Amino acid sequence: MNHILRRIVGRERARAKEKGKEKRGSDDGDREAARANLSGIVAVVSVLVMLSATAALATATEPPTPFHVYGWVKYSNGTAVLGPNVSMTNLNTTEDYTVETNASSNYYQVITSSCNVSEGDVLRLNASDGVNSVSYEVTVTSENMTDGGLFEQNLTIQSPQVGICGDCDAFPGVTTNDGWLIIMNVTFPGDPRYALVNLWAADCDGFEGITTNDGWLIIMNVTFPGDPRYALQCAA
Repeated sequence: MNHILRRIVGRERARAKEKGKEKRGSDDGDREAARANLSGIVAVVSVLVMLSATAALATATEPPTPFHVYGWVKYSNGTAVLGPNVSMTNLNTTEDYTVETNASSNYYQVITSSCNVSEGDVLRLNASDGVNSVSYEVTVTSENMTDGGLFEQNLTIQSPQVGICGDCDAFPGVTTNDGWLIIMNVTFPGDPRYALVNLWAADCDGFEGITTNDGWLIIMNVTFPGDPRYALQCAA
């Protein structure tokens, strides 16, 4: 009997021992799986952090793009304002830009970059002939940034209103000589012999710009005084 009891006890102890091994094996497997899952999560997070850092670095090191603003300055009668005084200010940042002009031209330009101009900035352009001036404001759009600037921002200064309408030569009064002077001035542009003394007075037909029509109108006005068809109309 004692022999049988010892055998039974021995079998139970063996079973308990096997169960203990199985339990320890299961716990070890769970721990290994947890470690594997944790390693995977760490790897994914590391990749995301690396990608974010790479994107931030790419954005920070993106080279600036050129931004060009240019145009021409003229009087309301179409005459060029040579060597104009032009300024451009960013009203958002208060920055004043360097404007390039030439004494023999009415062209101006500003060359800067995307470091100094952004979408939504309001730029104020001002042009002056030393006496008369004009201001103009424009908002920078995303298209402007993509295109690389604001092109042909032309500025028009009101023609000075002095003297007598039609009297554009160096002699007092409106005569046919004024009309012929305008015709020769337009026909031979730049010839100092036909320089107009008063640009405002020369633009007398009611349309912008000095043309031969202004000259012929003066000639007809003098030839047929009082005829309303040939009334002179300089800019107000």
